[in-house]
Amino acid sequence: MRFHNVLSNKSYLPGKVGYSIFVGVFGILLIVLFLTTFLHSFEVAKFIPWIIGINAAISGYSLLDKTRERIKYKRASSAACGMLTVLISYIILALMFFFLIGESIFAKWDLILFLIIGVFCSQLGAILAIKHLKIKG
Repeated sequence: MRFHNVLSNKSYLPGKVGYSIFVGVFGILLIVLFLTTFLHSFEVAKFIPWIIGINAAISGYSLLDKTRERIKYKRASSAACGMLTVLISYIILALMFFFLIGESIFAKWDLILFLIIGVFCSQLGAILAIKHLKIKG
């Protein structure tokens, strides 16, 4: 019962950070699964950097929107959020495609490229959130 009270508490910071990461990971997986219904797996791989960029920006925005002033280092936190979103998504996608088609669709340096895209776009989402929250008041 006490565990439920901690998670339902609206000021629980790790839950809000986890939610922001979950939103990004879920968005990436949902879009990739949707595209695999129409395209071959190797054709979907061309769109994955764009999908990661959009959902990392959503994660960065969501992180600052949910936590507001409770996070001291906003840029570093959004970068970490983008990194975790990419790492979790990469692992899930690599395992999913390995078990579905029997081979990896990612090249050797794709993880590094995805991490760069994730950090950059997450910070763009965070900048957008900061500007939106200043205007909103």
